[in-house]
Amino acid sequence: MNRKSTIMWRLAVLGLIASLVPLGIYALDKHGQVDTERMLDVSVSIRTMSHVTVDKFGDSVWEIGNGSGFLVASGNCEVWTNHHVIEDAALIEVYPRGWSRTAGISARIVNATPRSDVAILELEHCSGLPVAILGNSDLVRPGDETFAVGNPLGRNPDSISRGIISHTQRYRDSSIPYLQTDAAINPGNSGGALFDHDGRVIGINTAIDSTRYGTNVGIGFAVPINQVMRDVADLRRGPPSWGDAGLSNIVTTLTPDEAEVFEVPGGMGALVVTRQPEQGPSEGKLRVHDVIYRINDTPIKNTEQAVRMIGQQRVGDTISLDLIREGDRRSVEIVLGEGWKADSVPAPDDYEGYLGMTLEMWDTADGDRGQFKQPVITRVHSLGPAHRARISSSQKSILINGPFVVPYLLDVKTVTGVAYQGKFHRVASVDEVEQFAEQAYRDGNPLLLEIELWARANPRDAKTALELEDTAFFKLTPGRAIADVSDPYVRKVLGRGITRPPFEFVKQTAGFSDTRKP
Repeated sequence: MNRKSTIMWRLAVLGLIASLVPLGIYALDKHGQVDTERMLDVSVSIRTMSHVTVDKFGDSVWEIGNGSGFLVASGNCEVWTNHHVIEDAALIEVYPRGWSRTAGISARIVNATPRSDVAILELEHCSGLPVAILGNSDLVRPGDETFAVGNPLGRNPDSISRGIISHTQRYRDSSIPYLQTDAAINPGNSGGALFDHDGRVIGINTAIDSTRYGTNVGIGFAVPINQVMRDVADLRRGPPSWGDAGLSNIVTTLTPDEAEVFEVPGGMGALVVTRQPEQGPSEGKLRVHDVIYRINDTPIKNTEQAVRMIGQQRVGDTISLDLIREGDRRSVEIVLGEGWKADSVPAPDDYEGYLGMTLEMWDTADGDRGQFKQPVITRVHSLGPAHRARISSSQKSILINGPFVVPYLLDVKTVTGVAYQGKFHRVASVDEVEQFAEQAYRDGNPLLLEIELWARANPRDAKTALELEDTAFFKLTPGRAIADVSDPYVRKVLGRGITRPPFEFVKQTAGFSDTRKP
């Protein structure tokens, strides 16, 4: 090959390389891009309302809760979130990204489990909402980039934060191996998706480590999506269930040094029974000061490991415990019972009238009460129209005055007017309010209540006057008590969106002793 040909060949190669460089840069740039818009689009904010309860002062109270979630199926409008987000919910509303209406999309609980803190919701509708792409959490490695989406503090919907995976199997007083991340997670992020770099969901944000003051220390935990998918498959078959040996609250961990005194073989830690089991699977099987050092031939280091091992078994399975009792080694077998226990779910209240709240006239009363000439809200009934409209009742408090406990009004809510069919009407009696409510009920129309909030400048000083603090309108659709199922209007209007779990929920969390739920 002559010199000229060699030069031409080299120039051609250089030209080819030069032409490929932009393509390589473009490919690397595309790979480096993160589609955060899609992450935000598939994510939703969740708002819950608890059932109305009566507090120690006899006032009716309810609470607003906030969380996050993500849409996983458009056919049945299925959203996944945390169990602790919806465990006390009487009403659930879901807010997609960019939702402009005050009320969200009504949702019902399909099933949920406190063990892994997973819940399945079904939306009333989800037309046009994109569906999340699920990833493979088994492929996640420390250092992988992550993105957490949610509604931190309940006031910041559609928020996204970036971090990395810090650990892939972090056990925290639970049988679930959590993903640990330093992506910013706060209260309100619970149930939201943890995405990988490619926008695939690799976990559900569930908990955070915090200081005793609740400050986030930058350590968050997510249920791996593969674990979630397994739990969802089980939940679709029925209520949650897992094996339980009855060891909760009756054992404590022995360190290797402490276990050495009991002559535990292998130089490992162990569990010691600190309280005689009086019921459950361990009754008659274990005694106080039994030292458990193996479960199913696996050495036991601490209670967390025991919880994980037993929680992976099913009800009816038999486990073998190797233990030391009064210096002698022996084995006992325990047939596992049901680890999931249910509490009853409050039923909707019965109430008189059409508003689901009790109104009283205080115009002839003495003291603070006498200054109010309009109807005063003294009670709100669970799942009635007022509750669904987020209307609160008046509240009381107490003041310690030397040796005396003095009750006093903390705040007062009064109904001062009604807007109906384009006109505003002042009201001065309970009967007037009820007449408008009955008319709206018969017509099947909503109405607006004008409500004034009166409160004390210093809530702890009963001697300060109650002053007008705010005036607001509340839209509601009057109706009869939900218990009156014979009424077709009640079934049509009040029945829609009222969330009643298909089974009873346990009042327990899957939380950590030094961790707060986000």
